[in-house]
Amino acid sequence: MVGMRLRRGIALALCAPLGCTPVAGPVRPEPQVGRVKHYQPLEMASDARQAGQAVILGTDEANGSTLLALPAAPTPVVLDATTVARADAAASGAHAIVLTSAPAASTPAPSAVAGAPAAEPAAPVQVGGGDDAAAGARWRADAWSAARVATAALGKDLADVALSATPAGSVDGPASALLAGGFVAAMLGDAVDPAATLAGAIEPDGTIGPVAGLADQVAAAIARGRTRIGVPAGMRVVRSAASGKDVDLGQLARGRRAELIELADVHDAYRLLTGHHLPAPVPVAAAAMALPQAALERLDARYAAWQRKLAEEWAPLLQLEQAGRLPAAITVLMRVAHGRSEHAEALHRAGKLVAAYGDVLAAWLYAAAANQTHAVIGKLAAGDLDAAIAALAALDPGDAGLRAAFDRIGGQPPSTLAGHLTAIEALQAALRGWAYHELATDSVRAATQALGELRGKPAAELGAPATTEAAAAAIAPAVLRLLRTAAETTVAAQDLELAPEGEGGDGAGPACACSSAELARSAAAQRQVAAAALGHLDALLVEPLARKAGIPAEAARWRVAAIEPDYLLADQLVRGVPTGLPHEIAAAWGDGSIGAGLLALAASRAAYHSAALVIAKYDALGVHSDDTGRIASVNHPQAFRALVAGAERAARAAARAAQIAAGAIPVQARLAYQLAVIETAGGLDDQLDALAALWAATAHSEAAVSLARNCR
Repeated sequence: MVGMRLRRGIALALCAPLGCTPVAGPVRPEPQVGRVKHYQPLEMASDARQAGQAVILGTDEANGSTLLALPAAPTPVVLDATTVARADAAASGAHAIVLTSAPAASTPAPSAVAGAPAAEPAAPVQVGGGDDAAAGARWRADAWSAARVATAALGKDLADVALSATPAGSVDGPASALLAGGFVAAMLGDAVDPAATLAGAIEPDGTIGPVAGLADQVAAAIARGRTRIGVPAGMRVVRSAASGKDVDLGQLARGRRAELIELADVHDAYRLLTGHHLPAPVPVAAAAMALPQAALERLDARYAAWQRKLAEEWAPLLQLEQAGRLPAAITVLMRVAHGRSEHAEALHRAGKLVAAYGDVLAAWLYAAAANQTHAVIGKLAAGDLDAAIAALAALDPGDAGLRAAFDRIGGQPPSTLAGHLTAIEALQAALRGWAYHELATDSVRAATQALGELRGKPAAELGAPATTEAAAAAIAPAVLRLLRTAAETTVAAQDLELAPEGEGGDGAGPACACSSAELARSAAAQRQVAAAALGHLDALLVEPLARKAGIPAEAARWRVAAIEPDYLLADQLVRGVPTGLPHEIAAAWGDGSIGAGLLALAASRAAYHSAALVIAKYDALGVHSDDTGRIASVNHPQAFRALVAGAERAARAAARAAQIAAGAIPVQARLAYQLAVIETAGGLDDQLDALAALWAATAHSEAAVSLARNCR
């Protein structure tokens, strides 16, 4: 990467050749709390866009916002990262990491020509080091995610800054929380305490999640003279990989004259590293996250619409149940349909509309899949292989419905900020539908091939239970994914109706015309964050699977995508969007159009949050599933509970910032928050869904602030 050799030289010059002990910078006096201003909706835009200052919204209960000065000159910060490469502290390594920050070299102005494409911006984050492939993938993902969180904490867009991260050696362990706190320090021109270091995984909302090998990292950091060590909240007692025993890290630190500090979020990380307090949005009251009555009424109407669709599937489903022995795949679909339907009705009766809606949609999905799979299998059982293949092919309507969904959303540019948010939400549903259609196409191809291998078999063999069992197992996933495509296109249309921008109150908000060039800049930066996260996932899941199964990486990606829908979405939105249907749609709208900019922003944001959820599941949390696929345990239960609690608080804090910037808390953020409240009371699967919903709530509020910052 450009400048990597120079930055590596800087890193080595600032470290002892073997010790890498950070050099203390000049002591910066504790800054006075910045000037506090009160903004009307969209009024903060001009202040927030200034390169020399940060605007942190909602830093007091009266909705005041704090302005902080940012240095104009590049500011180097040196961090000390301790990693454990193997299951013993003796194998640990410590590296100085040099971070720099400066305003972006240039900020392209919105194009003066209608429809003209925006210039491709330079990468806002330059990442050095990471020579080892797997370690390098994690290091790049950590640096990009940390930069994204740090800039958001200061009310800036990632595309507005020029950041760099260069380690003196290969960083082979998680460093994202350390980097996030360090980037904030670099952006504010602060010196970092050389006695301080921390470990943890930075999450999309700025909270800090658990990491493996923490006991050995803390022991190694203390051995290197660090006396103030931060760890994720809920990880004071952990198991040592070296000894296999539980270790009280607080006692360990005190016994060696060090201090252990539990950290909840990036603000805590910054304070540990610098000793300074970073103003943060004050969370709104939980009651403020309630859905407005108009949204509840529309949500109830959406529930009723899916309930009617489900009712159309029950009669043929009952006939299947009375038909006697069925293939196991169909039986499973029927059982899930019944369970989700009953759960939906119970939630609806309890007034929990947000969760009931998701369950009734799932009930329809599985009921329809059971009926359609049986229709194909019925032709096979009757001995008509050609009819079975034709019936399977007929289930795929192509991409006409997806194209129509995209055009409904992007055909008319929104005129309010709420309209922009609604368009992004609807576009993300359409993009999910497209991703599922890509997976379904691959599944249909595989199922068709499996059926084709039966050609020439006698009719009696085609109808044999063993044959129909195998065929149903191949066909059911394809049918389910095709129906998921249809469901998401319907959801996209319903999302447009949930908060129509022409309506008063929360549905409208202030008039806003976003620059297509600014949308493109923001989307390009967000896409690079998503691409780095996807690279980490490939190293974490795909490459080991490819090696173990002896299959190409492309085949391994499809296998992972079939198991993890969030990986599917991230993979398709990073790799597929530049050449697939979304690219064609954007080109038809015009590369410089508002619709194309919103589509790019929707894709990049959805890709990153989907990838982050899978990384948290398999890396930070270390989930373990039972034979049914449900989550049975996580590696760090106390840290998981602390992470969910932190995410709940972060969602309400982001809501206050959005309320100031946009004039109202986005309906989409409230919807996700209310779903999380319900899911938090369930089992581990539900709690993981709650975490995802809370991250989504924060993301919706952050999108509102970002759009408000760029409104003209």
